[in-house]
Amino acid sequence: MKKTIAITTAIALLICFSTVSAHADRKTMEGFMLGTGVAILTAAIYNGVHRDSKPHYTRHYSRHDGYHHAGYRHGYKNKHHRKFKSHRPRGHWEVERIWIEPVYEKKWNPGHYNPRGSWVSGRHERFLVGDGYWHEEKVWIRY
Repeated sequence: MKKTIAITTAIALLICFSTVSAHADRKTMEGFMLGTGVAILTAAIYNGVHRDSKPHYTRHYSRHDGYHHAGYRHGYKNKHHRKFKSHRPRGHWEVERIWIEPVYEKKWNPGHYNPRGSWVSGRHERFLVGDGYWHEEKVWIRY
């Protein structure tokens, strides 16, 4: 369905652009604009037609689902039949807040007169480039 709509739209656009006469000189940008528009439309239609949809997987249930051999009635779903107990990792996640320092840049400020008319000697000054901020980070805390 998508292919037929895309092909129909492409044919309609080609007919419309082929019948309209556009005067494009070196002095104007009309030719460039028309060419760019047609190229963008053609690329969009081409990508829309050739885009593959994602595969859909279906799960088939069998009567042996959940165990591997007919002799195991409940298999590994029953926790009493397990040989080893599964252990969870010891610990938990915590969120730590870390302060990131502001960033300063050292620049030379040449000598000049201030608004009151007195001379201020040149010196290096620190100018703020980036503000400081709090950064949250997940950390695993072991018991």
